[in-house]
Amino acid sequence: MNSTEINYLFYSYIPSRYAASIFAAILYLSSIAWFIQTLYSKCRPHLLGIFIFLSHLTTFIELVLRATLTIDILNTQILYRITAALASSSPRLLLLANYRCLVDLRGKRPHQKLDRVYDIIIPLSVLIMDSLLCIADELLFDRNYEKLSIHFRQVSNGFSFSLALFFYLLWYLTVSPVRRLYMLPLITISSVCVLIEISYTFFISIPVIFRTLTKNNEFFYYICHVIPLFLALISWTIFHPSRLLPPSEASVPRDASGNELLPLPPSD
Repeated sequence: MNSTEINYLFYSYIPSRYAASIFAAILYLSSIAWFIQTLYSKCRPHLLGIFIFLSHLTTFIELVLRATLTIDILNTQILYRITAALASSSPRLLLLANYRCLVDLRGKRPHQKLDRVYDIIIPLSVLIMDSLLCIADELLFDRNYEKLSIHFRQVSNGFSFSLALFFYLLWYLTVSPVRRLYMLPLITISSVCVLIEISYTFFISIPVIFRTLTKNNEFFYYICHVIPLFLALISWTIFHPSRLLPPSEASVPRDASGNELLPLPPSD
């Protein structure tokens, strides 16, 4: 790979300011609605509230930069590093929110071993993935380490893809069918949207696919990145977990067989 090949990372087209502005404005309103609902309800899963708000924020900033900066500024190394960090942060924050939701949805008492996996192992894994991406971004513009940078990015994105798939296994194995019903629409939309975005990010970490999907327009950027994040974040605001999470195990009566006698899930 010669040093001129890294030019494929820069825009070969002028991004639409109107599209970015529209999505940014709606996400701004969604973030305010999320924040107000979280404060008003004193949302029980505090980490969940933080993850979703930060995901709103990073996506909003990414779109604002795209809508306001000229192509000459966007096509610089420093802006590439900033926008790349923002683009990768939002789906991973949503992934953390999905995993965190499993803890609160299960309603287990504190300090369960599996909950420690959710609270420590998964966030630590995401932190390692982000560290690899930071290293990749630092090495990318050094012609001696371009290939190593691409490999770091592919490993990081591949691991994110694995975690997005692993979520469904834990969702099935650790949450009872009755409890799944409480947040089934929200978790389904959020997890599918995250999987679509992370799959897209994984595939475009391969240079030849990146060139193919981003050569002359931003169609795939919106279809596979912005719109999945947009739908996921709007869904979190509409189906706020403070209204949907089931009561904890300790407060739920049981029948003679030990099964939980949960009330019917909320209809809205």
